[in-house]
Amino acid sequence: MPDNSNRSAETLGEYDMTDIRVVVVDDHVIVREGLKALLELEPDIQVVYGATSSMECLEILDEYSPHVVLMDLKMPGIGGIEATRLIKRSRPQIKVILLTNYDDEAYVVEAIKAEADGYVLKDVKEGELVRILRLVNDGHSYIDPSVTNKVFQQLKGVGLSGQVIPRSILSQRELQILECLVDGESNQQIAESVCLSLDTVKSHLKNIYQKLGVSKRSQAIKAALREGLVYLSK
Repeated sequence: MPDNSNRSAETLGEYDMTDIRVVVVDDHVIVREGLKALLELEPDIQVVYGATSSMECLEILDEYSPHVVLMDLKMPGIGGIEATRLIKRSRPQIKVILLTNYDDEAYVVEAIKAEADGYVLKDVKEGELVRILRLVNDGHSYIDPSVTNKVFQQLKGVGLSGQVIPRSILSQRELQILECLVDGESNQQIAESVCLSLDTVKSHLKNIYQKLGVSKRSQAIKAALREGLVYLSK
């Protein structure tokens, strides 16, 4: 990957603004170059920057305005999970996918708490990584299936405040709508899926948020996954 250090925001003009702009963060040059080469085989994806550390990534976000940050978990200095937390705190619209060798559920739990949008193991197949990146860019969350069951077992029934929130707190209709939400459906798509009016769906969503103790869509999705209320589609 070429040296990006002296590139200005004007260089964004080189890219089609409809492309998915990606920043790759990894302290190993071989990994950065390999990911760049892989992703840029796709006509709708552009790697706009390769950062060697989390700190470097945080410093260039405003300049390069990525849609997705593909971040290594373990790096010198600020780790990937803490960097994710910092990115989400100041720029929640940026999607963050952690790409790692670690399948320990404790790391996945911390990643979810930091509001990561994806957790992917580095042995993922090339085509699958591209699919996941597009999926996350479209508003879905993704946890590698090889760690999903372990995470759900650890977090099953534990709510945001540490209190137990059983599935029974939600009606069958609310669980159905929550499943659609986790699958990334818009309010209109949910209405069509469950054969309800848009206003009725919005009313159900308001009740779901209240019961889960959250205030927005992304928090409801993460709460649902944390608590094992619904499961990600295969």
